[in-house]
Amino acid sequence: MFEKSISKMRLSDLMKATNNFNKENIIGSGRTGTMYKAQLDDGTSLMVKRLQDSQHSEKEFISEMTTLGSVKHPNLVPLLGFCIAKKERLLVYKYMQNGSLYDCLHTEDEAKKPLEWSLRLKIGIRAAKGFAWLHHNCNPRILHRNISSKCILLDADFEPKISDFGLARLMNPIDTHLSTFVNGEFGDLGYVAPEYTRTLVATPKGDVYSFGTVLLELVTGEKPTSVSRAPESFKGNLVEWIMQLSGNSQLHDAIDKSLVGKGVDNETFQFLKVACRCVLPAPKERPTMFEVYQLLRSIGEQYHFTTEDEILMPSDTGDADYMEELIVARESRENN
Repeated sequence: MFEKSISKMRLSDLMKATNNFNKENIIGSGRTGTMYKAQLDDGTSLMVKRLQDSQHSEKEFISEMTTLGSVKHPNLVPLLGFCIAKKERLLVYKYMQNGSLYDCLHTEDEAKKPLEWSLRLKIGIRAAKGFAWLHHNCNPRILHRNISSKCILLDADFEPKISDFGLARLMNPIDTHLSTFVNGEFGDLGYVAPEYTRTLVATPKGDVYSFGTVLLELVTGEKPTSVSRAPESFKGNLVEWIMQLSGNSQLHDAIDKSLVGKGVDNETFQFLKVACRCVLPAPKERPTMFEVYQLLRSIGEQYHFTTEDEILMPSDTGDADYMEELIVARESRENN
C-alpha cells in the first residue's frame, strides 16, 4: 500500500490507531506538532504527527505532501501518508523503535547504560549524511530549521532517521516580532543560532549550528539547556559551557566521563572539535553541512560506517581549508 506513493488516509482510521490521540501514545511534541504512536488492526506500528495550526489550503497542503513524500534517503524517516479533515492536518511515518536521540542520551532510567562511543559516532556520521543530503543534493534543497536531538529518531538498529524535515513551510508565516524566539519559533531552546535573533532568517549555517549542538550532546552527554557538570554558579547553556572550557584550555573536561579511558580519547576529542566549529558565533566561520559530514566521516573511517555514497561534493562549497583539515586529521589518526 505504502511503497508506490504517499497515501491519503482516513481520520477515523488514525483516531482508532492512536486511541483517539490518547496522551499515553505521545512519543514527543515540539513546535510543529505532536507525534503519536499508532497501531493498525494488522499490528503494524506507525507514527502519526498531528500538526499545529497550518493555514495552508487543502490544495497547497497536498502539493507539499507530494513533494515531501518524494524526498527519500536512508537517514530520513519515511513519510508514508497524510490526512486532511477540516482543520486537522496529519502526517503518517514509519515507526522508529528506539525513540529519539534526546531520550536515549538523557534518559532518567539509571538501569540503562550510556550509549557506547561507536554507536554515538555512527549516529553523528549518518545523521550528518542525511542533513548534508537535504542541504546539498536534495531537489528541492531543504533547510530543516528545527534541528535538535528530538528530531533524530533511532530505528531498531540505532540507525538515525531525521524527522520534521520540510515542515517549516507548512507552519504559519513567521511573526517577525522577537518574541518568536521566546516561543521557540525557530527551534528548541539551546539549539537556535545566535544570529537568528538579529536576522530572523533561516540559513544553512543556522542548521549547522543546531546540529553542532546535537554533536555536543553526543560527545558530552549533557542537555542543550543545562549542564549537570558545570559549577552551580554557571547559568548558561551547553554551547556557552563549551566556549568557557575552550577559552580556559579545558576542552578535554567536556567529554562524557563514560567515554574516557576506553581507547577512543583521540576520536572523541576530534569529534568535539568538529562540534565546536559548528557552533562558532560567526556563521561564515562554521563549516557547511557537507564539510561536517566529511570531517566526521574521516574520524570514523576505521569503523566503515559509510562507503562511497551519493553525497556529492556541492559546487558551492568553495572552501579548500576543510580538505586540508581532513588530511591533517587523517595523519593525526595514523600517527596515534
